[in-house]
Formats: sequence, C-alpha cells, structure tokens
Amino acid sequence: MIRVKRLARLAELAALAGEPGTGRRGSSEVDALVGRRLREARLLAGLSQGRLGARIGVTFQAVQKYESGENRLSASRLLAAAELLRQPISFFFDLSDGAQRVEAAGLTAKEIELLRYYRRIGTEEGRDRMLKLAKCLGQRERTRAGGEQVSMIGASSARRAGGPAAD
Repeated sequence: MIRVKRLARLAELAALAGEPGTGRRGSSEVDALVGRRLREARLLAGLSQGRLGARIGVTFQAVQKYESGENRLSASRLLAAAELLRQPISFFFDLSDGAQRVEAAGLTAKEIELLRYYRRIGTEEGRDRMLKLAKCLGQRERTRAGGEQVSMIGASSARRAGGPAAD
C-alpha cells in the first residue's frame, strides 16, 4: 500500500512539473483536435453549446472550453456527445482530410445551415436535385460576376480615355 501511494505521489509531482506523457494537466494537440471536431459535429447537428452541455451533463462554459481545447473531454462525456451528435468516436480523432470531412471553421453560419438541411433530405434523388440546383445557381453567379468584372474594366478604361462609361 505504501508503494502505491509513493508511485501516485511521483506521478503527481511529474504532472506538476509538466513532464510529457505523465498525465500532466493542460491541453494537447489531440485535445484541440477533439474540440474542433466536437464543434464541427455540434454545428452540423444544429445544437447550441448550452443544449449540448445540458444533454451531456455540463455547462455551456464547459462545452466552450472543450471546443477550444482548453479542457479535456472525458471518455464518458465524449461517448455521450458522440451518441447525441450521431458520430462514431473515431470521428473525433480522425486526422485525415477525407472528402466527407467538413471543416466547420471555414464555413459560414448559412453554409452550415444549408448543409444541415441538405443532409435531412430523405431521398438520393432529392439530394441529387438539390446539388444540381446549387451547381446551376453557382455557375450563373460566377458567369454574372465575370461579366460584371469585364464591364467594370470596360467602364474604367472608357473613363480614363475620356469616353462614355460602358454599363
């Protein structure tokens, strides 16, 4: 029993000293990754930090700290969050940049909302139609933007030459 206490005390001292791999307190790269993936899954599920926290038994402030990587997410809370967010545990540790992965930090709120509703479309045919619609609108906007850019260049050139501006 004395040996166990001595080992526990050594581990505690090592943790206070901040030695790597000794169970030290503080966050790591993995904690930050898990936090980013937690935020991504939460946003895609359409949950607020408060709602997620209430469902896994913590405050919204704790969820904020998990998402920032400031605090570590315990295994039991991670499992509860994964089940609630309908994600496998591996989702939170996946280091690859596969095609299915969406980096929520790079998406606007409207893009996340669009993706969330897209995923709720029940049929493959419906999702295909939505994708075709988005492609069509995106091409139209890009073409229009390109046309406006040309007309703006034309207008600038005409003004410099002293002629009428082209609209």
